[in-house]
Amino acid sequence: MIDLVVDTCTLVHANSDTDYQESSIELIDKLISNTTLIIVDEGFDLNETDNRSYIGLEYIKHLTPGMLGYSLLQHIAVHGRFKFVSNSVPNATKNRIEQLIRNKKDRMFLRISLNSEEKKLISHDYTDYQKNKRKTIRREMNIDILDASEIIADL
Repeated sequence: MIDLVVDTCTLVHANSDTDYQESSIELIDKLISNTTLIIVDEGFDLNETDNRSYIGLEYIKHLTPGMLGYSLLQHIAVHGRFKFVSNSVPNATKNRIEQLIRNKKDRMFLRISLNSEEKKLISHDYTDYQKNKRKTIRREMNIDILDASEIIADL
């Protein structure tokens, strides 16, 4: 696996008592022990005052020191495994994403995924990325939206 976009909720679930906790922890363990790049939009910085990234804002807002997801981000930063991509997409694609996804932040994760090499978004968000929308996005944009348990075997 070359690169992945990881939704904030997937990392948060490693420290939450949810059905996703075990798979989130396993995902983090796998990402720490391999060379997969984590995709973020340009301007990303773990230092809140230097951050200009939408994904960075989400990570900083929801992941705090002591959380497994935060530790993963620190590890990725120390080992130079963040890959920075533009959040720009063609207008027709941007409009289609806006039609499909209500939440502005979740739209950004899709735009970043479009500009990644693997075009894989790991997300436990079934509110904004319902199963039928995941299928539509796969068919129309060639982006796979998977939960952590679905990607672990490929890492």
